[in-house]
Amino acid sequence: MIRTMTPAERAGKNLKNLIKVSEFKTQEKFAEAMYVDPVTVRRWIAHGISNINTIQEIADIFEVDFMEFLK
Repeated sequence: MIRTMTPAERAGKNLKNLIKVSEFKTQEKFAEAMYVDPVTVRRWIAHGISNINTIQEIADIFEVDFMEFLK
């Protein structure tokens, strides 16, 4: 059975890719910009981002559309 990713899980996957190609380059540097612990960023990437406000904040930082971030 193939399980599809939830929007929260897709947001986590997209975050990982955006960090790699951004000026941040590392999860640690991105965590600094978000004022969160690097463990939080790792958790978002591994388990998804369920808080809609957090998703919007991240989309704003990367200058991507909120809905595109969830695709």
